[in-house]
Amino acid sequence: MNRREAEKLLNELNEGRLITNELFQGLDIDSYLDKRDDSAFADEWMSAYQRWVQDADSIAEDEMLRASREQAFKQTLHHTGDPELAGYVSDDIGLIGAAMLQGESEHSFVGQLLESYHNGKLPLL
Repeated sequence: MNRREAEKLLNELNEGRLITNELFQGLDIDSYLDKRDDSAFADEWMSAYQRWVQDADSIAEDEMLRASREQAFKQTLHHTGDPELAGYVSDDIGLIGAAMLQGESEHSFVGQLLESYHNGKLPLL
């Protein structure tokens, strides 16, 4: 496990450096959510989820992971007012954090998700 990376992720969230208002500026939320539900992205996301979260019993219950997901949800909801989008962002952060806790944040799909957020963009944009 690499708790240091997961702690860094939580710190970025707590300091408001990862989920910012700029991340959502000009976003057509309905179109974005439709794009995320496209089978190519959704299938890859679910595959990563099954590998890093669903099949890792204790990871989903990790307090740091729970706090990261909660922070991502609250910040997204604050910036957008959209609970569905907040759920998607929270799920992304949970997936990224779970991979980090297992020392696998370089997994190509998870790494791309994290890179998107670090670049101030939602995945697929």
